[in-house]
Amino acid sequence: MRTLVLGLGNELYGDDGVGIYIIEDLKNELIGEEKYSAVYPGPDGPIEFIASNSTGLALLDLILGYDRLIIIDTIKVDHPQTGRVSILKEEDLRAIPGPSPHYLSFPQILQIGRAAGLPVPRELTIVAIESKNIACLGEKLSAEMKASFPKILNLIKSLLGLRETADESKRNNYS
Repeated sequence: MRTLVLGLGNELYGDDGVGIYIIEDLKNELIGEEKYSAVYPGPDGPIEFIASNSTGLALLDLILGYDRLIIIDTIKVDHPQTGRVSILKEEDLRAIPGPSPHYLSFPQILQIGRAAGLPVPRELTIVAIESKNIACLGEKLSAEMKASFPKILNLIKSLLGLRETADESKRNNYS
């Protein structure tokens, strides 16, 4: 089974970049900074790590050919608690259009791919991370978000069937 762990976000907008940074930490910890490949030999098959600031239909190209997709992204909720994580499955998401005709939701992207006969992932898991700071241009990750990294990383490794690692020395410090 081929798995893609896709970190989404924009590191220019504060905590919205958490998906990008989590992918970098996972790659550094599991594969090593010196490696050019972003593929890890997981227990169920290869796991690839990609960070992207793409949105909408542009994401379809990134997810083709994988059996399982794990997305890491911020989520907008009322009264957010920075760093709190929810695990969502495809059936938990509404297939409603986004705020613009140029934006497609993940259920819509998968639906288009399936209708076109494309090899889209059969399994979708979203690691949805809450934050109060997702629209502050030029901001770095908040201290609360940085403090939640070990919990988020261990959760993702658990989803991948990987044991927790004690090596904290390879983790990035995004200050």
